[in-house]
Amino acid sequence: MTPIASNPAVTIDDIAKAAGVHPATVSRALRGIAGKVSPDKRAEIERIAAELGYQPNAVAASLRTRQTNIAAIVVPDLGNPLFGPIVQGLERALRLHDLLCLVVQTPAAPAERRDLVVALANRQVSGLLILAAEDDDPMLAMARQRRLPTVLVNRGSGSRDFSSVVSDDREGVRLALEHLVSLGHRAIAHIAGPSASSTGRARHAAFVELVRGFGLKPGQVAEAEAFTRAAGQAATEQLLKGRARPTAIFAANDLIALGALDVLRRRGLSVPGDISLVGHNDMPLVDLIDPPLTTVKVAVDQMSLQAAGLFIDHLQQPLLAPSTRVLMPGLVVRASTRALVS
Repeated sequence: MTPIASNPAVTIDDIAKAAGVHPATVSRALRGIAGKVSPDKRAEIERIAAELGYQPNAVAASLRTRQTNIAAIVVPDLGNPLFGPIVQGLERALRLHDLLCLVVQTPAAPAERRDLVVALANRQVSGLLILAAEDDDPMLAMARQRRLPTVLVNRGSGSRDFSSVVSDDREGVRLALEHLVSLGHRAIAHIAGPSASSTGRARHAAFVELVRGFGLKPGQVAEAEAFTRAAGQAATEQLLKGRARPTAIFAANDLIALGALDVLRRRGLSVPGDISLVGHNDMPLVDLIDPPLTTVKVAVDQMSLQAAGLFIDHLQQPLLAPSTRVLMPGLVVRASTRALVS
């Protein structure tokens, strides 16, 4: 008999009738349960299933296993260009393991964040990949309560309960400061990310430490309320209220850097003529702005691959201890920085 296309109308009962066995035997054979069905009988059942065009019922399987083979990817801001490549990389890697991806955006309100994880758990997702979690985040508390396999991507949480894949924030700040110092800058300011995020805190702390390490006076710091362009604008306005204008600004991410660029232009200041500007992440398109942005490059491809691998490990080994993988960043030098002119 020539195999036919998949036919969702074909049931296990149809295969059992054709094979002359009980439906439970067909179920065991197709699920690959060892020791329950002889190899010859399993081969016969698999052949008949293929010939009839049997298509497994994913909903029924999820009721048995309490998993849907769906990985929920939780993204803080679908408008942030950084996250698109990370999600694409995760989806490609997880698809190789027959996992589908459901992408959802993080709600702002704490109660809604908790409810999101409850809703995903009730729909029996296999687990979560969270691209941004804050301190004491209700999403993490509920993931812990529901015992959902969870991997944090691009940001940690300060908790040892979850595996994470992060970029080395200290090294990224060091690369940015080393570059600016090599260009003769001594008055370097920092627009920090929100202190509720691990990346905001880590980059701020590294800036304060490394400025001293380079023998510079403490730099001005303004904290952005979010990793957004608008928050970057507000923080830059605050920064420029200081008595001494910096000759260089290091922003905690590229969107904050774009906000800084907006404000500097409105004030008639040239980048890099008056102030050099460095971002962080190397998100798509920052090479096309005017001037193209010098920025710390996060290893996005490796981050996606490593996070997907950790996620699969936790699915296959429920008792696996959480671990953190730290990836090395690089620096991409473009036209938004230049040597300080005395």
